[in-house]
Amino acid sequence: MTVLHSPDAPTDRDPAEGGLTNPGALTLGRIAELLMAALAGAVCVVLGILAVAVPTLGSWAAEERSTSTFWQTMGVSIDLWALAHRAEVRAPGADVIFAPLLLTAVMVGICWYAARQVVFNREHLMARVPRIGGWRSAWHALGGQEATAFVLGYLLAGLLLAHTASFGIAPVWLPSLVPGALLVPLVAVVLVWWGEHRRDEHPGVDAALRWMEAHTPAMVRRGVPAAVQTMTGLMLASFLAVLVLLLLRGDRVLELYDALDAGIVGASVLTLAQLLALPNFMVWALSWMTGAGLQVGTVEVTWTGSTAGDLPLLPALGALPEPGALPEGLWLAVVVPVLAGIWIGVRAMRASSRLASWWSKTKIALTAAATLGIMALLLGWLATGGLTPGLLGTVGLVPWLLAGLLALEVGVAAVVTVTVLHHARAMPRRLRGSSR
Repeated sequence: MTVLHSPDAPTDRDPAEGGLTNPGALTLGRIAELLMAALAGAVCVVLGILAVAVPTLGSWAAEERSTSTFWQTMGVSIDLWALAHRAEVRAPGADVIFAPLLLTAVMVGICWYAARQVVFNREHLMARVPRIGGWRSAWHALGGQEATAFVLGYLLAGLLLAHTASFGIAPVWLPSLVPGALLVPLVAVVLVWWGEHRRDEHPGVDAALRWMEAHTPAMVRRGVPAAVQTMTGLMLASFLAVLVLLLLRGDRVLELYDALDAGIVGASVLTLAQLLALPNFMVWALSWMTGAGLQVGTVEVTWTGSTAGDLPLLPALGALPEPGALPEGLWLAVVVPVLAGIWIGVRAMRASSRLASWWSKTKIALTAAATLGIMALLLGWLATGGLTPGLLGTVGLVPWLLAGLLALEVGVAAVVTVTVLHHARAMPRRLRGSSR
């Protein structure tokens, strides 16, 4: 039997890449798919605002002393959603920037659920396993175009709805919303790909992930997972530090609650707000442990002492130490990032063969330390805000200082660990060689 091929008939292979033919071709069906992906991003914005609006409106209805209208309260909900993306809200008399990171995580979770449908619900691709021959076909197999449309849909819908808050008493400065409105859905998409890399449930996506892993430098493949695990451990240590401090200073925190006299509804809202900011406090604690310290307005807390100054009316900040010198030896808190560096050094050794050179192992450790620094820079930026003009211009830390010190402390400890273990492992071979 002879099969005749029309020169215009599409094939499923790309001679140049060995993958899919023209995977980015914009047919009507393809445009419809991308529009649906963008619509999914827009729906995530609406769901995120509703997640904020429901408790906000509930508090408004329950508080008898409230003087705001329904639409003003809805505007506040949009402002809170924008703050979760580290946008600047221009309230009367002050500009506010503060992202409660637990609320930001809620927005990422909403986007993560939707992004799974966008990336995985592609029957025409999942029906077979494509042969990946280049970055273009890998990007298509990953659903990169759908993911891009999803992120852009989230951004545009966020800007549009945030613009409606401009008609209220506290408008959102739209340019400040762009980085966070891009970061939140992008993180969600990366988490979807990371989860699929661990589960291997979708053949088409798995093929692209395997191709990308094979074409990624070994020091990145092995260093980045070690950095993610190490950051998780550092956040756990920071949580324990915050918990211990709150327990030790619990009486002071309760005194501030009594002094505010916010009522049951006000105290409940205030408690919820502080819980949403708990990850921020954890990043602050990590900054203090590295020696970068933390700053809340004119109050600075370092290893050696705490300065006097005005604090925001948050009872949780009553856990900060009283002004003056702190007990000696608190610099030993640096043992936490040092232990993290030792762990990375051990991971670098385990990820390398016994005959690998010292430099190849060191590159893995340094890559992990640099990745930790980048993650700390991003977390420090997200966890830091302020109220301007006034004395509360900085509430949090100096992101670049946290990132630099953490990368330095972890990197030095990791390199020392790799060096010691490498020579300890090589010594028996040297001894056997000399005995001959």
